[in-house]
Amino acid sequence: MKKKLIIFAIAIFVICLGLVLPPLNAQDSTRITAVSAKEAADLIDNHKGDSDFTILDIRTPGEFQSGHLKSAILIDFYSQPFADQLSRLDKGKIFLIYCRTGNRSTKSLEIFKKLKFQKVYHMANGISTWKSEGFPVVK
Repeated sequence: MKKKLIIFAIAIFVICLGLVLPPLNAQDSTRITAVSAKEAADLIDNHKGDSDFTILDIRTPGEFQSGHLKSAILIDFYSQPFADQLSRLDKGKIFLIYCRTGNRSTKSLEIFKKLKFQKVYHMANGISTWKSEGFPVVK
């Protein structure tokens, strides 16, 4: 009888622990997908007119003015309120992010995770590759 009571108590403890603790992957709820320039172009084409799809250029204003993806929104990675500006965005939307070569956008992924964005596409090699592969930019 004592053995059954101990097993029952352990089972109750394990069940309660499961209800209290967050799932192991709770912090990794952000789905991040690295994409090539071609895949980014396809993604943009597939989401034309989709209000739940946003393109974020995280370069400097000068870089942005030199040419950016059509419909991109600028949020400067180097600006002091970068994370604050990201926090104001709808985390349930789909985001395509890019910078010049992929360095800043790679660094920004931790911020997207901490802010619990749901779906982020990261143009891994940035707008430099986009341009070299002949995809259009607007000025």
